[in-house]
Amino acid sequence: MNRRPNRPAAGFTLTELLVVIAIIAVLVAILLPVFSVVRRSGDRTKCAANLRQIGAAIGNYTTDHEGYLPGPLWTWQSCWYDGEDFGSLPTALGPYLSLAVGSEKARADVFVCPSWQKGGPYLQDELLILNTTVQVDGTPINPWGDADLVDDSGESGTGPNAPQQAKRLVMLADAGLSKTWAIQELDLLSPFPKVPRGIAPKPVHGEIRNTLFFDFHVEGVAVKPKP
Repeated sequence: MNRRPNRPAAGFTLTELLVVIAIIAVLVAILLPVFSVVRRSGDRTKCAANLRQIGAAIGNYTTDHEGYLPGPLWTWQSCWYDGEDFGSLPTALGPYLSLAVGSEKARADVFVCPSWQKGGPYLQDELLILNTTVQVDGTPINPWGDADLVDDSGESGTGPNAPQQAKRLVMLADAGLSKTWAIQELDLLSPFPKVPRGIAPKPVHGEIRNTLFFDFHVEGVAVKPKP
């Protein structure tokens, strides 16, 4: 009876294995930047969608309040709110964003940008800034009111009896609602005279900041150097 000689099982040689590993490493190096760009783009899109939802809520608020914007509000806004924080935009928009506004502090996820969250933790949670100097007939006005002001007795500027209340949206028509920004992402490089410390150190989307305008559309505005 003839027997065939045993042959070793076919397999990779060391050289072949090293070649395969090198090819995988090259593919990973090529694809990682692509995945990173796709992820950043997705985060930016989600953030823009959140701002559109906030804009829709502001529009519904003005409809229900004789055209008045919510306010008075803090200039810098965070995602945290409770029933006593009258200067918080999430508190003011609670009924329009299905937020349960009560005595306990809670987080409004619609105010949280995924890119901002990935950069944390921060010392402060302010992530948005309101436009408080809209030019109307050559005079700057704060369309949101000013929660930082106090009355003659020294009481806080927030609440129903605040000394400066929000304005009607129609007052801003001459400024151009589609050209006048209302809310923008906030970071330490934002081109504003004062920004709070301990916030995002740079724009979370790199070259743009998502911005909501007073006609409630959202667009990415190119980052400009701080003056």
